[in-house]
Amino acid sequence: MRVCVIGAGIAGTLLAWRLSGYPAVSVDLVTGLPGTDATAASGGGVRGFESHPEQRRLAIESLAELFETPALLDQAGYTETGSTYLMAPWAGLADAVAEVEHMHPGSTELVDGSTLRSLGWHGLPDGTVGVLEKRAGFIRPDQLRALVMDQLACGHNSRVVTGPVLGLVPHPDGSVSCRLPGDSTRYDVVVVAAGPWTPGLLAGNSLPAEPYRTKAIQVAVYKVAGALPTMFVDETSDLYGRPTADGGLLLGVDSHSWSVPPGSSEPVDDLAARAVRIAGERLPHLRLLETAHTVNNADCYADPPVLTLWSVLGSTHRLFTFTGGSGGSVKTALAASRTAASDLLGPLVTGGDTRTTTSRTENKRMTIMEPGIEPTTERTTSSLTRYHTIGIGAGPSNLSLAALYKNVTTEKLALFDSRPGSGWHTPLLYPGVRMQTGWMKDLVSLVDPRHELTFLNYLVTSGRLYALINSQFDALPRIEYERYLAWATERLGVVRFDSRVDSISITEHGFEISVDGEPAAVSEHLVLGLGTRPVWPEYLRGLPPTSAFIADELGSRLPGMEASKADPIAVIGGGQTGLECVLRLLGTGFTDIRWLGRNQWFRSIDDSPMANDLYRPSHIEYLQGLNRGKRREMIVDARYSGDAITPGGLRALYQGNYDGLFELGRFPVTLLPGRDVTSSEALPDGLLRLRCTTTQAPEEYDVRHVVVATGREHVQAPFDDDLRERIDYDDDGDMLVEPDYSVRWKGMNGHRIYSFNASRYSHGLTNAGLTQLPVRAAMVLNSMFDREIYPINDDLCAVQW
Repeated sequence: MRVCVIGAGIAGTLLAWRLSGYPAVSVDLVTGLPGTDATAASGGGVRGFESHPEQRRLAIESLAELFETPALLDQAGYTETGSTYLMAPWAGLADAVAEVEHMHPGSTELVDGSTLRSLGWHGLPDGTVGVLEKRAGFIRPDQLRALVMDQLACGHNSRVVTGPVLGLVPHPDGSVSCRLPGDSTRYDVVVVAAGPWTPGLLAGNSLPAEPYRTKAIQVAVYKVAGALPTMFVDETSDLYGRPTADGGLLLGVDSHSWSVPPGSSEPVDDLAARAVRIAGERLPHLRLLETAHTVNNADCYADPPVLTLWSVLGSTHRLFTFTGGSGGSVKTALAASRTAASDLLGPLVTGGDTRTTTSRTENKRMTIMEPGIEPTTERTTSSLTRYHTIGIGAGPSNLSLAALYKNVTTEKLALFDSRPGSGWHTPLLYPGVRMQTGWMKDLVSLVDPRHELTFLNYLVTSGRLYALINSQFDALPRIEYERYLAWATERLGVVRFDSRVDSISITEHGFEISVDGEPAAVSEHLVLGLGTRPVWPEYLRGLPPTSAFIADELGSRLPGMEASKADPIAVIGGGQTGLECVLRLLGTGFTDIRWLGRNQWFRSIDDSPMANDLYRPSHIEYLQGLNRGKRREMIVDARYSGDAITPGGLRALYQGNYDGLFELGRFPVTLLPGRDVTSSEALPDGLLRLRCTTTQAPEEYDVRHVVVATGREHVQAPFDDDLRERIDYDDDGDMLVEPDYSVRWKGMNGHRIYSFNASRYSHGLTNAGLTQLPVRAAMVLNSMFDREIYPINDDLCAVQW
């Protein structure tokens, strides 16, 4: 069987590709006049929701095939932006949204006007609703079309023939001749898929041209400052737009200008200005800069607005059209071309009936290959839930990333955390413990102070604002910060608690994580926010766990220690955690506390303006320009600007110790700096003996209990052996982390790993602290999406590093 497809737009090219998959079919794809068509100029958007039911079905199935075929996804140049479709509500809308959600679980949501306003939409008519899709974006149709045409040109049963078509002649037996310059070929089936040229081609050959007509399409691409919106369609104003591959915004408005000639057309007066004006009203936060370029073209429309086969002469001849979508056929072309090929060849090739419906699995998925390579079958992707980004750990670092992430993209993100619920160093929290950072350094404020998850908004919405202000804290209670994190976690809704990730591997589909030994999800990118765990020194091994324990266990141990409040108790560790343990024991009534620290004095944080300049983006950037040795030397030298004790905490200890002097006639707390504990043993009477070195002579201390606060170590990522071998490590065995917090590893293939809290000697003192949470998250997002979503400006610094 010989088939001719006229028109090398995305619809015609994909139809020819589908037909070429049948061994008994020979396909010629005839190109039209040179120049871009409307799809190349303004198309590319893909989403599942459409208001017309058949258009919606095709869009849903096209999107499904795209995601089920990773090679096709890559070859099409897919970029996920999310989609917002605004309209007046109508009967059956909820069911229509459910259709998309059924095929793409967790992707689609019907929202009301208040939610749209929270997403930045304003000036909408009363009652406006929106359909939000996470798994939506755009492809590069010219790129996909070129790959398909190369394959067709090199196929055994397909050709690409240069047009234009000069004539179409139907014959009595149902066949159709197609006349080209210097050639005329007779085909069993001819399909006209020439887009806006279709009506003219049919009419020029005295063939029926209904129901097609052309309409002017005019769009402009703008450079944008700040965050881009999702792809969107606003039926209430005829405005539409989508991000572009180079970080711009394509913006247009319905021209309502019909019967225009195909090809490049004259600009429609004031159309671009109207689009800009409406965008300013609907999206007031959008900052459009100069126009990068403007495109004027025409597209083909039909009623109903569905890309489908239409028989030009009824059952008399095998002459069809395949065009007439609702303007740009990219979002339905995959499924529509599969349906059309099945409808064309079902009765002719298989002897069966023409099929009017399609299943995502009824045809094998073909991978578009380079010229000269045979098509192959792409294996079905895993049934695991797929995310754009997975974060391991739901501490402040990854929560900050998730908070900023939700405002700039509808990509799907999830954080996996082994804890049963929200918390942050919960065992170390009790009244009196204070933060070491100011309240402005929350999850988002340093880069997006208008974000809904600021600490200030937490205070206002929880009714705590005035109570906290009037309490006049010099440093914020740490319990307050934990409650703020829990509040933000609940609103984000992306954390999967009680999910311990025990394996991370790299597959052809991206990163695959396993929870409790079972594969749980896959993602394009991975962000490690694993945090730390307490260190148990070797010199304390062998002591009974009922008498010696880490600081995290102090709260649960206190009830069992009531009878020994007058006995000596040791706290080992001269940092902030050690101080907090001492304060808690003192406040609980212990009267003989020995605080041992290795350094010659219990150092307090340097909170001077100069020290705080070490925690600015400008200093992080400066460190990146140093060689590894010098950078490490400077970071070690400055460590006590942060790795030390809050001055207010030391003051509270000294004042409490002085108060105890009145009652006991001695200090209840003995400070023992310069003591390096080297060994220990359990004595027969139940006491524990600690042996220390000092600057003079060795010392021993016999105590009833030992509280260990000797620091924390970074938790290693549970990479499998293959992925671990791909990671690049430095001389100290630490992962090599780039300035954008990406991990250097082999075989990335577009998949990126980012790491928080594990780059102290490359990114400085802000590596694991809270002072630069949103700055670090913003740098990761800018890197992940390859554009400046969040500008990081720190130019007004008096220090020249």
